[in-house]
Amino acid sequence: MKARGIPILIIALAGAALAESRPLEIQVSYGGWSLSPLRPLVETECERLIRNGFSNSVGAALSEAFLTPLVSSVNLSSSGHFFSAALWYRFEDSRWSAGLEGDYFDFRVPYSVSVATSLDILGFPLVAVDGRGQGTTRLNGLALSLLGRWTPLSAGPVELSLQAGLMALPFQGDISMDQTAVVTTPAGDLKFSGTLNQTIDEIRSLGLDVPSWIFSPVLGIDVRFRIAPKLALFLDATVSQGSFVSAGLAFSLF
Repeated sequence: MKARGIPILIIALAGAALAESRPLEIQVSYGGWSLSPLRPLVETECERLIRNGFSNSVGAALSEAFLTPLVSSVNLSSSGHFFSAALWYRFEDSRWSAGLEGDYFDFRVPYSVSVATSLDILGFPLVAVDGRGQGTTRLNGLALSLLGRWTPLSAGPVELSLQAGLMALPFQGDISMDQTAVVTTPAGDLKFSGTLNQTIDEIRSLGLDVPSWIFSPVLGIDVRFRIAPKLALFLDATVSQGSFVSAGLAFSLF
């Protein structure tokens, strides 16, 4: 009987050690996103997308009166939210963890775009263009991140961790714009107004240089407070394609 009890005792001790170390953890969180205060690649791609859409639609309507390429300026703002789920594995007897995270995001990038230019001959204005556009670029999809995490501080129920990794963000969604333009010529004024409503996939199919994915590094910090042996609250702040702040729950699986 004693010999039979030894394997059971070993299994029980191993299970207790595994539970104590809590190597596997699932995190779920919800948060907000902003382009500020950075200038990430997604902002650059949004600006280029807006310029292309504005210049193509206005330029096509005005091509007979104005042959010089239009150069526009873009002003962006941003807001959005995301839902995140991550699986973390903590290495045995270590402060290091590895994780895979998925973020479903819905970002809105309101913008205004303008162009004011002229064609002069011998110092006399021949043609002048004044154009305006206003609308929203909406980005949505599932971003994936491969992450590493280091926990330098663990004091009682409180843990502070630093994380870094790589994010892959799908560049998909749609763009809408109301636009107007006036061309002033010696023969009179030419006015144009219209709307633009296209998905990013439709714009990409026109042959424009629009990426399908945007890759970027991820840097972040999170603070967690353990409220039970297998349950913790956490607050996370991350910098990647903008600034991400979220709060949620972490569940230990063992």
